[in-house]
Amino acid sequence: MRRRPPTGTKSRHGAASLVLIPAVLGSFVFGAAACSTARSTSTDTSHKSEPSAGCGRPAPRSAVPAGREQDQTLHVGAVSGSYQLSVPGKYRAGQREPLILLFYGSGSGPSQFSTLTGLPSRGSTAGYLVAVPHTQGAESEWQFSAHGSDAAFVDALVSSLEGTYCIDRNSVFVAGFSAGAAFTLIYSCARESLVAAVATVAVEFQLGCSRPMSILAFHGTEDPLIPYQNGAIGLSFPGVKVRGTQRNMGDWARLDRCGASPRRVRSGSQVIRQQWYGCAHGTSVVLYTIVGGGHTWPGADPKRAVGLTTQQVSATLGILSFFSRFGR
Repeated sequence: MRRRPPTGTKSRHGAASLVLIPAVLGSFVFGAAACSTARSTSTDTSHKSEPSAGCGRPAPRSAVPAGREQDQTLHVGAVSGSYQLSVPGKYRAGQREPLILLFYGSGSGPSQFSTLTGLPSRGSTAGYLVAVPHTQGAESEWQFSAHGSDAAFVDALVSSLEGTYCIDRNSVFVAGFSAGAAFTLIYSCARESLVAAVATVAVEFQLGCSRPMSILAFHGTEDPLIPYQNGAIGLSFPGVKVRGTQRNMGDWARLDRCGASPRRVRSGSQVIRQQWYGCAHGTSVVLYTIVGGGHTWPGADPKRAVGLTTQQVSATLGILSFFSRFGR
């Protein structure tokens, strides 16, 4: 099937929205994928800290200082690109820290997305190194491929960060919004031995994972681009009935061999938390449903959101709390 590039649009609120071409994601939209290119088939998710190469030597002068956030460039062979990096204020050479890779939505960029979500600054305060890569594609569009130039750049970035800083190689986490969430899943499912857990906002299709992986997802019931309801048609899939959020999360629960029915807890008038228990190897599947919520990062600036947002739940704080529970 020929791949067509995704296109982005601007909402009347000025926020970047996502248009996913069905031909790109193919059957992933309608059901769980059966294939994976994982480097390992082990399902042991018990955490054993593993130091990266950077733990054995002082950081070079080009490294971002502790407590700082800076834009950086990377050139490794034929791979080059830019990214934003936030380093914890408590960072010390030889002290292993977790890493978060954060992917923005279509039409956005590292700086705008970092300001919108606050995740890099809050993450570094909580002790994470947070890297926000810039897509290598045109017009800030992520490639929906596990082996394209975007994925190659992220691979090189992880390798570079692990060689420069002291990172716990078993505590590498990936999160994203909208198109960035789709790329999060495609990239992570192809590198299951690298990623400890994922978090997504607005897109939670099971895109190729073959063994248990923990996931935290957020989705608004009135998302006009990626519909929450099963069989609905959204702006991102013109004329196509999508697989709904509940079915998508059911796919993750089956992958992680969790109990069939989630436990539901309502928080206020707009937030429903569902968690599937009894999952294999300590994995976890959690969904926050934002009743009336649109295509937005929960807890972010409502002026930059597509549709209704809410202050009853913060995706940023939820993601950091979720990741703190996991390591590989």
